[in-house]
Amino acid sequence: MTFTSYAQNFEDVMLWRALKHIDHGCYVDVGAQHPVIDSVSKAFYEHGWRGTHIEPVPQYAELLRKDRPDETVLQIALADVEGTIELNVIPETGLSTAVDAYAKRHQEERLFGSQQITVSAMPLKSALRSLEGKAVHWLKIDVEGFETQVLKGWDSQLLRPWVMVVEATIPGSAETDYAAWDEIIVAANYQFVYFDGLNRFYIAREHAELAAAFLSPPNVFDDIKLTGNSSLCSELIAAHHARMLQDAGQIARAEARAAQATTHAAQIEAQAAQAAAHAAQIEAQLRDMLNSSSWRITAPLRNWVSVLRKIKFALKTGTLVPAIKRRIKNRRSLPEAAVEQKPHNLSPRAERIYTELKNAAELEKNKCEENKCAS
Repeated sequence: MTFTSYAQNFEDVMLWRALKHIDHGCYVDVGAQHPVIDSVSKAFYEHGWRGTHIEPVPQYAELLRKDRPDETVLQIALADVEGTIELNVIPETGLSTAVDAYAKRHQEERLFGSQQITVSAMPLKSALRSLEGKAVHWLKIDVEGFETQVLKGWDSQLLRPWVMVVEATIPGSAETDYAAWDEIIVAANYQFVYFDGLNRFYIAREHAELAAAFLSPPNVFDDIKLTGNSSLCSELIAAHHARMLQDAGQIARAEARAAQATTHAAQIEAQAAQAAAHAAQIEAQLRDMLNSSSWRITAPLRNWVSVLRKIKFALKTGTLVPAIKRRIKNRRSLPEAAVEQKPHNLSPRAERIYTELKNAAELEKNKCEENKCAS
């Protein structure tokens, strides 16, 4: 059967593996904090178990009363003697502590502010006197550095849990710190069976058969289902949301670049269409001009202008006379009928140039004939 885990470090999975054969069991949760988030007892409560919660922080004690109306909630602190203690409350965390040095370190290293309140305190044996002689199947202690004082107030003859779970690291650190209180539990005839990186698990010697349940850490065969309210799930969900936001940002930037590229392409297409339209307009104008009467009428004039430009260039470069000579020489070999006659309808300037060319040709022709005669 699937087991829904709420605990911070799968403490409930290990306890359920060892004690699931118990119907309507009993537990004691010291430093219970929230009734759901990171709760070691929530899964057991859902399976019909009931127990006692000890929680000195007013906010969490009230939440426990509302969520577990049929359970005992003691809004006190535990100590080795009865009286009061100063508790450093760090809101919205499970780090509230009676150890001033730890509160100061949380402030310096993690910027967690705290408020100091005075709370009633009593030994564990006094607080749980109503459970004397009754079966308590597990006891969990999470008091942020105050474990030694709590265990000094315990009477193992009056209250003897089958399994004990005690946080064994310095708050907010992986460094272990259990030497001062481990001997108290071992001296009470308990056996250490498991360390999960955060807590040490002990079983009463008279329930040695439970040791087999602690040979391996939580695994696939425990058929675990995580609740979305656990710290682990919250962190995974937060990381997933962060990745989603990052991906969404990248997608938005890519879409913006695509839109910009589309706009640029549309501008280029518009410019190309405008250029094509302009070219078509020019082509149409050119076609109209070539087909116009004035263009056909002025065709001879344009031809003579071209000829005059060539003559001007020949005069400038000194190639006119040789060219005329070649032309005359070529014309001598032509029959008389093939000689070009004087063109008609020349302009005065064109006619003058024609006459000059003709005279020059005649002069050259006469010179050649004289040279022949002389020879």
